[in-house]
Amino acid sequence: MKDAAPTTVQAIGLVCLAGLLFVVMNAMVKALIDDHHPLQLIWARYFFHVAFVVVLFPGKLAGVLRTGQTRVHLGRSVLLLGSTILNFLALTSLPLGEVAAITFTSPIMVAALAVAVLREQVGLVRWLAIGAGFGGALLIVQPSASGVSSGAVMALGCAACFAVYQISTRIVREAEPIVSLLYGGLVGMLAMSVVAPFVWQWPSLTDWLLFALIGVLGAAGHLLVIMALQRAEASRISPFTYLQLVWAMLASFLVFGDVPGMWTLAGALVIVASGLYVYRLDMRERAALEAARRRAGA
Repeated sequence: MKDAAPTTVQAIGLVCLAGLLFVVMNAMVKALIDDHHPLQLIWARYFFHVAFVVVLFPGKLAGVLRTGQTRVHLGRSVLLLGSTILNFLALTSLPLGEVAAITFTSPIMVAALAVAVLREQVGLVRWLAIGAGFGGALLIVQPSASGVSSGAVMALGCAACFAVYQISTRIVREAEPIVSLLYGGLVGMLAMSVVAPFVWQWPSLTDWLLFALIGVLGAAGHLLVIMALQRAEASRISPFTYLQLVWAMLASFLVFGDVPGMWTLAGALVIVASGLYVYRLDMRERAALEAARRRAGA
């Protein structure tokens, strides 16, 4: 019990660092996307993701072949790839901070999907929080008579893919986290290796280094999240993932000169508040369930 608090602090530090790595990766993608096709950048993201994991964990490659629930793993990997594709495409037309704000509707979508997929019970208060989160997204997207921008649609699609990916992660429980990380990278690399040659522009040495850094940052970020989850429960560290949104808006302003508008800031605050409230409800329900189990055991 003495190590519980320091371990939780370590987990929080790891997930905060992971969020920073993801923001740096997205900023690099946005900086490169004018000169390189998004599909080529996505290929690099997964190729060097796999290279990074294999170098660090060479013995895990065989685990990909031995893992069970192959169809579920394939489905999860396709969802992760779809999320990456839509995220990179959204960055072609929207500011970095705005894309980050919209994609942070993903935890709200997870809470909604848990009802249909995992048969979890959701009360009125939770539904109100979920509705508020989507309302925050509408403040950012600001749909008009002419419709919603393609970038906003892609960012929402990214959030939806990642939400379903997270739901499926709850279903796959027997796989080692590193094996799942490698599996997703391999599927993405193989899929993008088929389409990348059609849009290929030969990179310079500097571009190759930047491509490698994008893949390493993505894989390292996911690895840090895994390490965080090994040290503390998801409910304890999840609220700190919203720091990624702060860093994304700072990077958007400092690197690209994008000043977030009033509606973007208001929508982001609503999304964060509703997401944190959903997490709070989760923690309350888990604490109540644990207390009931202890009483039953006594």
